[in-house]
Amino acid sequence: MKGIIRLCERLAPPELAMPSDNIGLIAGSATATVSGVVVALDLTSAALDMAEKNRCNLIVVHHPPIFYPIKRLDAATPQGALLMRAIKGGISVYAMHTNLDSAPRGLNSHVAALLGLRKIRPATAQGITYRIGVLPRVMDGARFARHVKQKLGLSGVRLYGGRVGAISTVAVCTGSGADLLANALSHGAEALVTGDVRHHHAIEAAECRAALVDAGHWGTERPMAGLVSGYLKKMMVKSRKRIRIISLCVEEPYESY
Repeated sequence: MKGIIRLCERLAPPELAMPSDNIGLIAGSATATVSGVVVALDLTSAALDMAEKNRCNLIVVHHPPIFYPIKRLDAATPQGALLMRAIKGGISVYAMHTNLDSAPRGLNSHVAALLGLRKIRPATAQGITYRIGVLPRVMDGARFARHVKQKLGLSGVRLYGGRVGAISTVAVCTGSGADLLANALSHGAEALVTGDVRHHHAIEAAECRAALVDAGHWGTERPMAGLVSGYLKKMMVKSRKRIRIISLCVEEPYESY
């Protein structure tokens, strides 16, 4: 277990996490021998099913299954039931969250590359280091929104405030990063790709004549499983260890009509 944890910390150093974040080993024993790893965005029944089916005793997630302090572990709640199932099954849970977002080879950099951005550079605000890069060609807002949809393999995205003007420089903050719009614009971006855009963010984008693309919290973070599992697989080959690494990519958690 310690070997896999060291590899995860090499990819996403713990010191990069926001102070309030709950990263690292959430449940389980650091001294256990790893039989296999499932990488998933969240600790879910599907992730546990995959781990049990393939005899994996470690699940690496992006979202910590315990984020706010809890006073009791109640199997009658979804959170409690999942954690108790993991513990009873001898399955450890390790979280790499805002440290993975900010890391040089982390999620923001990975998604920026998926969008085809060039000259990718970091920018930091509110404790998160996001990324800014240049599109291979100038696009208007509608074309850029379709570009994001296609590159991230999504069923749809929302575009706010971006129907006027050309876009060449783009900021990327996976998850919930709409509060960073003003900071991104101050760093030369004309557009921000993120998730969880609220009404006041949409108004801000319109007033700034900036393109704000809401690709969803899930939509912007879904690449995490492929990023982390791909990295761990490479490390297994390099170290000549035969530990199975499985990536679990789930469908969108909602339906559009």
